[in-house]
Amino acid sequence: RSRFVSLFRPLRLFLVLALLTPGAALAADAKLGALEIHHPWARPTTGSTGAAYFTITNTGTADDALLRAEAAVAPKVQIHTMTMDGMVMRMRELDRLALPAGQTVAAAPGGIHIMLIGLKAPLVRGDTFSMTLVFEKAGSVDVTVDVQTPEEARKSQSGASDMPGMKDMH
Repeated sequence: RSRFVSLFRPLRLFLVLALLTPGAALAADAKLGALEIHHPWARPTTGSTGAAYFTITNTGTADDALLRAEAAVAPKVQIHTMTMDGMVMRMRELDRLALPAGQTVAAAPGGIHIMLIGLKAPLVRGDTFSMTLVFEKAGSVDVTVDVQTPEEARKSQSGASDMPGMKDMH
């Protein structure tokens, strides 16, 4: 038994340090040049449409833009924005999402999001899927999207509540 415990002591120490290190939850899930993509996630679905969210930080000195996203889970994937006009929700497709140098842009519920149209199967809590993000200057990168509830996404973002779009996620 002591041999078993001693084998896992380094792992236990690593986990404790990771949990106690400030900003550990903010590590980029993907990095492409100066762009850091944080915590891609999507809500579970029951219908044929879904939405994916994430935060992108442009740590560079040049502006960039997200031009499109692609995912095998849906034949049509679009960058959308959602606004309220009185009591009417208005959604519209964006041809690009600006990523100003030195700024963080959040795709979060109630605002910018990636719309997954014509889902081939429902997105099930606990599953993951791959999504490719294509940028104007940086190129493209594959990210893994976690299917989780907004509450789970908030917990995953602990420490990120000061980032745009993270505090009021619902």
